[in-house]
Amino acid sequence: MTEPIRIELPTMYGMKSVNAYLFLIPELTLIDCGEKTDATWDALQAALTVYDLAIKDIKRVIITHAHVDHIGMAGRIVAESGARVWVNEYCYDWAVNTEALWKRRIAMMEKHILGDMPKDGEGATFSKMLRSFFGAVLNAWDALPAEKVTTFPMEGSLEMGGTTWDIIYAPGHTNMQTCFYQKEKKWLIGADMLLSITPTPVIEFSLTDPEKRENGLAEMLQSYQKMLDLDIETVFPGHYEPFSNHRKLIQNQLRRIHLRKEATYQLIEDGKHRFYELFDVLYTNRLNMPGMSMLRGYLDLLIDEKRIEERIEDGYTAYRIAAIL
Repeated sequence: MTEPIRIELPTMYGMKSVNAYLFLIPELTLIDCGEKTDATWDALQAALTVYDLAIKDIKRVIITHAHVDHIGMAGRIVAESGARVWVNEYCYDWAVNTEALWKRRIAMMEKHILGDMPKDGEGATFSKMLRSFFGAVLNAWDALPAEKVTTFPMEGSLEMGGTTWDIIYAPGHTNMQTCFYQKEKKWLIGADMLLSITPTPVIEFSLTDPEKRENGLAEMLQSYQKMLDLDIETVFPGHYEPFSNHRKLIQNQLRRIHLRKEATYQLIEDGKHRFYELFDVLYTNRLNMPGMSMLRGYLDLLIDEKRIEERIEDGYTAYRIAAIL
């Protein structure tokens, strides 16, 4: 049984790099693969050269979730090596119908981020930045030929590195994310579920109704509980260095989420009722999409707790303290 080999790849995201993991036996297998850029290709080739291997030798690529920094390079790898790409059932459409699903996600992001922002000033600046990012994603992500894609279930197991790994469905960061757990060694390939910083629940459409938005932060809290229940010695995350003591990390992140949720409630109580007003206080001078996704999550939690209400006022969404019945 061999430990997964970490390969650090460049990324367009603020985290600067994304991890792929390599198994040399029984066949050359890559877990996630970065974005389709020359820099990623060169970094992957350089890492394989250490083992006297090349990209053409890859036999299997296994994807944790269909985000560009984890799947974008898969098409180019397939073209070079003929490898098969394994994705979970919820990722399949993203793998083969990439552009159509990305456009659907863009529409959801625009509705729930841009829709409540001012049309001028910083709002216009962020809108321009966001639309530029939307376009850049498809340049770094090729759809896969369906005949090269194998699906695996959201629960069960996969053989990797000469041993069996349990498939752990872990929605939150995205509703199609899987982690892989090796019981004997107590290893977790954690994707973007467990990171040294709190993962962001991306704004995306529901698996059951594409017209509805997924309640990502609430799902992430449930997935944290799954992780707390696992006996883990080493987490191999989707970004940053592997780490141990996952329970302490989760508790710290849960504490921060609770504090930020309560700060959001206090701002609403103090008279900040628009999304952008709340964001401007919570994330001063940090106009960023992860922050906006987290704020959406705090508001969702407060609505679920029936502590605030969401209304349309003057054409914009407003948040008010819920009436006490």
